[in-house]
Amino acid sequence: MDGITVSVVVIAGALVVVSVFLVRFLIEVRKTVMAVRGLVTRIDGELVPTVHELQGILENVKTTVEGVASRVEDVKSAMAAVGDTGRNISRINAVVGEVAGLFDRTSIWSAGMSAAAKHILGRISRRKG
Repeated sequence: MDGITVSVVVIAGALVVVSVFLVRFLIEVRKTVMAVRGLVTRIDGELVPTVHELQGILENVKTTVEGVASRVEDVKSAMAAVGDTGRNISRINAVVGEVAGLFDRTSIWSAGMSAAAKHILGRISRRKG
């Protein structure tokens, strides 16, 4: 056997070995492609109902947000009314405090006047007697 024949036999053997690995590789690629195709089909089947469900949820959220937005002015006016009520209660509390202070001062004055009157009457009755 000369060198060319040996080279051809070695190249042929290498091509056979490469072909075997290439065929196995292509079989695995085909299995992978089939599995991916099945996965894509399953995801597509599950994705469409999920998207429809999400669209329904978004419509509900949109309706809710519109309802809340339409009531913002009502909430603002209610909060303004609560603030006015708080200010009115503070004013009433201040007036009641002033009136209570006036009554306190009046009762002190009346007690003082009563004590002074008793004292003066007591002195007048002692002088006469």
